[in-house]
Amino acid sequence: MRLTNKNSIAGFALSLGLGLMSFTQNSWAWTEPCQLVRQMADSRIYQLQTDRVAVMQPEEKLDPEWRLQLVERHGAWYIYQTPTLAPWFAKDSCAPVERIFKERHIEFMPVLLNRQTGHNAVVTGAFVLKTYRAADIDKVIERYGFKLLTSLPRSNAVIVDVKPTASYDALIETLDRDKDVDLVAPLFSEPRYKLR
Repeated sequence: MRLTNKNSIAGFALSLGLGLMSFTQNSWAWTEPCQLVRQMADSRIYQLQTDRVAVMQPEEKLDPEWRLQLVERHGAWYIYQTPTLAPWFAKDSCAPVERIFKERHIEFMPVLLNRQTGHNAVVTGAFVLKTYRAADIDKVIERYGFKLLTSLPRSNAVIVDVKPTASYDALIETLDRDKDVDLVAPLFSEPRYKLR
């Protein structure tokens, strides 16, 4: 698997006659949270929403001091606008954020905006994982401690839950370097696009 940015940058460098660029293990510097998640999903369609969070709780079950404002609801997800001065996700922490209210642990998920539909997409922690060889699927799942959610028609592809993780972006970068992994792509929870 190769991240699109890596190929684009290397191709750009070659076109300028700069030669091949070398990418080291720590060479990727994120400029925003969920940058690689967005890139793998298609950054032309999805836009980062650093001031939004998603949770499966209505407003009355959340701490009023968080000052969350409901933006949209789809399925079990409530998408809230956060105060602009208090970002919930740092550029290196694209992962669920846990907050406590009345002794309950509440998990908030990152959100992207689907520019085509105008709806918010919740980054749930479910990913499509494809290996080069079908025999490597179980090995990769065990290696990273993923939970198998469902098998796909292709014998070398599955849907996995990658939580808990400190960063989906860091995980994508790690899997990009794994010799057994062909593709990893996030799955979102979002309203279906309706054709007119």
